[in-house]
Amino acid sequence: MIAGQIGRVFRPGMRWLWALGLLIPLMMGVFLLALVAMSFTKDAYVPPQLVTAGTVEEYERGAPIYFEAERVWVVRTPDDIMLALYDVDAASNCSVPWRPDLEHLGRTGWFHDACRGSLYDLEGRCFGGPCETGLSRFEVVLNGATVVVNLTDLRAGPERDDERDPVNPE
Repeated sequence: MIAGQIGRVFRPGMRWLWALGLLIPLMMGVFLLALVAMSFTKDAYVPPQLVTAGTVEEYERGAPIYFEAERVWVVRTPDDIMLALYDVDAASNCSVPWRPDLEHLGRTGWFHDACRGSLYDLEGRCFGGPCETGLSRFEVVLNGATVVVNLTDLRAGPERDDERDPVNPE
């Protein structure tokens, strides 16, 4: 008799737990299917193609400015040429930070690939280490005094030329 009473007391609770145990996974499945369906209706992420990088006056000659999200160094050379250098060494695939205090060939101020030791001048040309080409570069368009970098136009860097004089900060 006691066994029958215990069964009546716990049986409704067990049905509720059993129903909940089926309902939760079923609801999660419906939710995941809805998310998958929504992902097909949204446009794919397209990174920005043109980046406004300020005005020419904001750039000091020989002092590159880094745009981390785009991985681009924008440089105003001593000859007032604006360049956008890709922050990735073509051979090592490592980041290439600007080192204003680094000395090489009796000059200071170089981009330095810490992975392989390649060195690049302000124009991204290779002057030290195992590199064979310079840093890749993006097209820069001057819209009045505004510097615009075209991230869809990546060009290979120039071939190494050890006879050429490097361009370093003054």
